[in-house]
Amino acid sequence: MRLIFVVARDQLARQESLRASLVGADDILIVVDRRDGQRRVAEPGDHAERPSGDRRVRERRTTGIDGSLRAMGWALVEQAP
Repeated sequence: MRLIFVVARDQLARQESLRASLVGADDILIVVDRRDGQRRVAEPGDHAERPSGDRRVRERRTTGIDGSLRAMGWALVEQAP
């Protein structure tokens, strides 16, 4: 299992701090959030109204990290095997 620290774009000093603290940890990756623009929050049952072939039904990058990025400047996620 690999852990990924996602750091908010306005927290580059935090990224450097994490890199320095985690030197030599091969199972940890530190990246800056590359997403652009607002994320739409899905309403319950929203996906049922779209055609089954619509790729937006299951946005694979949606991980619920937005709150952590805003509150702490970083979020930690597990990379699926």
